[in-house]
Order: sequence, then C-alpha cells, then structure tokens
Amino acid sequence: MFKFFGKKKQIDNQVYAPATGELVDISQVSDKVFSSKAMGEGFGIQPNADQIVAPVSGTVSMVASTKHAIGITMANGLEVLIHMGVDTVDLKGAPFEIQVAADEPVTGGQPIATMDLAQVKAANLDTVIIVVITNSADKLGALNVAKGPVEQSQVVGTVTTK
Repeated sequence: MFKFFGKKKQIDNQVYAPATGELVDISQVSDKVFSSKAMGEGFGIQPNADQIVAPVSGTVSMVASTKHAIGITMANGLEVLIHMGVDTVDLKGAPFEIQVAADEPVTGGQPIATMDLAQVKAANLDTVIIVVITNSADKLGALNVAKGPVEQSQVVGTVTTK
C-alpha cells in the first residue's frame, strides 16, 4: 500500500562503447543484413583493442555457441545483440573468449568478451563490432549515439522505448 522504504528501480538507458575505436553508423558496416537494418537499429565500432564490454545494462539472454555473438535484454525490454566481426561464425569460436553466461546480469561497460583482432584479420575478415536492437520495430523509441572516436565503456548515447 505505502512504499516508504522502497526506491523505484532506475533503468539504465545509457549506451556504452563496447570497445575502443571508431563508432560508425549502422549503414556503414560491411554486413548487408546489418547495414540494411534488417536486424534492427544500431551502430558499429571499428575496434583497435581486443576487449569487448557490455554496450548496455541488462541480463545476458544468449551466447552463441560459436562465441561470435552475445544477446542482452535490457530492463526496459529492448533486446540488444553484440555481433563481433563479420562472417566470424566460420571461425568456430577460435578468436573469442566469453566472460559471461546466459541469465547473468551485466552492467554497461562491464567486460563480456575478448576478440583476437589479429586472428580475425589473419582470416581476412572484418573486425567490426555490430550492436543492434533486434526488437527495434516493436519496442524502440529512439537510439541516439555520437559517432567518431570512442573509448571502451564511454557513454556514447541513450535509448528510449515506445
């Protein structure tokens, strides 16, 4: 009835840079499925370091068996996919170390994986990290991110729901 002692839980709607590098518009990534926004709204990071951090706060919903992708569901219901590299599924997990598991809570900026950039480049694959909101059509109000050079864990923008 009365909530004298309970605080309303704050939802973290901030977006964090998943890696140090260059933040680019989703339309500029080399994978057409993502650049066409068929998977949802998002952005890319051309990384220059191996460490990957959570771009949002939420709960890990999925870790691909080939370790190239991680899903996070935010408290606001947005479903975020972190896709590391293009066609890296073919590398069968070799360049990746995953530091989180399904159903685990994560905070924005928390380390979640490493991607051996040298190994991905040696396979002649694009190292771009793609972050998309897979339920954009149903739930996303707006995604606002600042493009340009970014540092890992830096707040680069916000998301809102419909």
